[in-house]
Amino acid sequence: MENAVVLFTEFAAAIISKKIPTKTNNEIEEKCRQFARLLSLLDIIWSNVRGIDAGLLPTEDQINQLRTALTKAKATWLSMNVGTRQPKWHLTFDGHLLQQVIKHGGLADKSDDTIEFQHQLLMKLRDRYRSITSYQRKETCIRKELRRQKSPEITRIIDQHQQSIKKDPSSKRQLDFTERKQEQRDTKKAKRDAVLDDE
Repeated sequence: MENAVVLFTEFAAAIISKKIPTKTNNEIEEKCRQFARLLSLLDIIWSNVRGIDAGLLPTEDQINQLRTALTKAKATWLSMNVGTRQPKWHLTFDGHLLQQVIKHGGLADKSDDTIEFQHQLLMKLRDRYRSITSYQRKETCIRKELRRQKSPEITRIIDQHQQSIKKDPSSKRQLDFTERKQEQRDTKKAKRDAVLDDE
């Protein structure tokens, strides 16, 4: 969502080049600007909800920023005549999300990395055993391989290897990485603040 302005500017140019006879260039550019603004505001909302930077509970400034972003995003959404019958719209814009952040400090965050890793693992195994014509035999081979990978002996060896390659948090490389991540966070925060200040 952070690249919405750039993407929708390109979308507008692409749509204009295909020229819809009933729409003017200005109408197309304005609609794309509205979508870019809406996505930028949604980015601000969900970044505020997912990550609270200063401690366990959100600060008053963070709550005010979220309140402002919700108000502006709702107004933009309604002005664009996008449907409002979805439960997620109601939960986001009718006060439930803001109350959740105030009362509980945000929403629980879950990484999809482990799920995605399991999908990749299963796809690799299916690819490995693709030459077996019998479906039952193929699935049996995959299950055996999965059990083998979860064996205590293999798990212990993998854990030992992971411990041997652990990174030192005070190394120059790790400190540079941490500094780059902080710069990225600061840049994103500045972009989000600019979207809120823009009217």
